[in-house]
Amino acid sequence: MAVNLVLTEARDVPSGDPLGRTWVGWEATATDDELWEVNRGLWTFRSRVDGERIATLSFDGRVQVVAEIDGRTRHDVDGATKWALVGRVLRPGDPVHDALKGAPAPRHRNPVSYFDTARLDVLSAADRAGIDERERVTMVVTWNPERWNPDDWAETAYPQDVQVVASGRLLRDRWSTGSRKGGIEPGDRIFFLRQGPEPRGIVGSGTAASRIFPDEQWDDERAGQHANYVQIDWDTLLLPEDGLPHALLVNHIPEAGAWRPQVSGWVLPPYVAAKLEELWAAHLGHPAPLPSRGSPRQGWQLDPLRRRKVEDAAQDRLMAHFRDRGWTVQDVRFGNPYDAVASRNDRTLWLEAKGTETEGATVIVSRNEVQWAREHVGDCVLGILSDVVFTPDGEVDPASGTFRVFTWNPDGGSLSARDYDFTPGEDDRR
Repeated sequence: MAVNLVLTEARDVPSGDPLGRTWVGWEATATDDELWEVNRGLWTFRSRVDGERIATLSFDGRVQVVAEIDGRTRHDVDGATKWALVGRVLRPGDPVHDALKGAPAPRHRNPVSYFDTARLDVLSAADRAGIDERERVTMVVTWNPERWNPDDWAETAYPQDVQVVASGRLLRDRWSTGSRKGGIEPGDRIFFLRQGPEPRGIVGSGTAASRIFPDEQWDDERAGQHANYVQIDWDTLLLPEDGLPHALLVNHIPEAGAWRPQVSGWVLPPYVAAKLEELWAAHLGHPAPLPSRGSPRQGWQLDPLRRRKVEDAAQDRLMAHFRDRGWTVQDVRFGNPYDAVASRNDRTLWLEAKGTETEGATVIVSRNEVQWAREHVGDCVLGILSDVVFTPDGEVDPASGTFRVFTWNPDGGSLSARDYDFTPGEDDRR
């Protein structure tokens, strides 16, 4: 059996929370680790939970996070006994994770429920260790704005999604796989192909976060029917005009035909997938395996969890820098073209943090960040944490990195389009 915890939309938590949380619930841009950390407590459990080893977090009727339980801790809250689970998030490739993530969740009125996982409970450690035998599959999902653009999604919601991913946060979404009903496992590679009118081409990439599952049809003309979907953790989304053009796909990877599949869910042969990865990396300006292009760039960290940890370390360093100097600092990184606001007396500064494992002479900034800084010249600060090093356990070494603070003036350094690469001018060092 597994214990399932049903999440509702994210909400703030009053100060003094026993687990030190500021919010709980479902946030689409949060990572599995973040969702687990803020939602593993506080719950009312009976002793039955002590016999379980698997926990799931569900939202909107589907399992979103899978964890292995190590124990639970007790917390007395307003005279009531609450519990928080202790455990670790399972990753793609673990058969328990792969079998449960994206699966329908049990529907009960009680937010704490249980469901049968007997076939998974009997798996030995050896069974669960054999997770690397299957070769990763690469699938292309497609979008034609002439066929699907509800409420002007392409002009409104999609640019906001682009901004979320450009800021280093993980965006989890689902997309139709056309007639494909299987063959995709969590951890498989996904590319996002925009079809229809120009500009056409690859505009996104990510990782499958579930197997393919049926749900209500997206096409209003086929209401009442079902369509096939896969959950995707996007690591890159671009505006259509910034995508990898269709013409380049045809010229550099002709083996894939005209790059005009009729339906979503197109699985690429391994050699074609390898060429697409190389072409996509070149388009994004990734520093490896491409030769150097001059000044060291921030690069694009394709592992969203690792990228998030580096960005968080940079943000923590920047906020501490101003707090140590008597400023009141508020973390506002979600949904804004800046990461934090610092205030002291009658002065307000807008803080933007960038982290990188490279030398960091140049960093990636988004269009919205550039626009905000241009509209608030003299009141924006850019903090760059470069040369970040990870420890063997996959965490950022807190003693690593070189931290620099600049006046954030897009026109004071060197700005080139990617989203944008920005090279700060030494005259702007604070």
